[in-house]
Amino acid sequence: MRLIAIIPARIGAQRLPGKPLADICGAPMVVRVAQAAARAAGIDGVVVATDDEKIAAAARSAGFRAEMTSRDCQNGTERVAEAARNLSADAFINVQGDEPLVEPSAIAALAELMRTGVAYGTLARPLHEGEASKPGVVKVVLDLQSRALYFSRSLIPFPRTPGKLAPLAHLGLYGFSRDFLQTFARLTPTALEEAEGLEQLRALAHGHALHVRVGDWNSVAVDTPEDLEQVRALFAARQAAGSPAQASNTRRVS
Repeated sequence: MRLIAIIPARIGAQRLPGKPLADICGAPMVVRVAQAAARAAGIDGVVVATDDEKIAAAARSAGFRAEMTSRDCQNGTERVAEAARNLSADAFINVQGDEPLVEPSAIAALAELMRTGVAYGTLARPLHEGEASKPGVVKVVLDLQSRALYFSRSLIPFPRTPGKLAPLAHLGLYGFSRDFLQTFARLTPTALEEAEGLEQLRALAHGHALHVRVGDWNSVAVDTPEDLEQVRALFAARQAAGSPAQASNTRRVS
């Protein structure tokens, strides 16, 4: 199975315009994400999907392939689906372009899940103290086969019996088989998705299974200037501690 990581990166983020090009300790954010993806085991190629020539140029100058996509894409998955039509692979992983601290081990775990033959996969981790009331931390509950039952910005399940079930937080990495990625892109939005502001609910509402692997991974999404400063500090600390800051030249271009 050939598996490619695609990083959707649009220039027009509302709260932090141009954030894919924001500097993270000497390199644009989108490049830092691509470097993390390139270090993940089980990934055969890394591609940046973007609507902006400056983002594409930044990716290419760092040795990564960039695919130009339409400015009309409504979300990251649509952008990934458009780019995937020009790529030769059996499955794809959508790696969020605003998470430069994403752990290569998390991407590798999702790659391993996709190599079992599932059509649609994602990750979750234990919910941390203080996150229950944060709408920016999406929660997920699973069935007995580790498939997602529901995602919410509210705490789920409701702890009527405290300690009965440890709540889980969703990590925004998605894996798609080649066929299901295009199927998802054609699904019509649903009221459930729009109410929560969570596009993965579209697949669940249409009856598609989303398989979830649980582990102890962490990441920080950059949505605001405050987030950006936090990520810069964390990335600098990671560099100082000796964690790899640069990717090798392997698995960069598909």
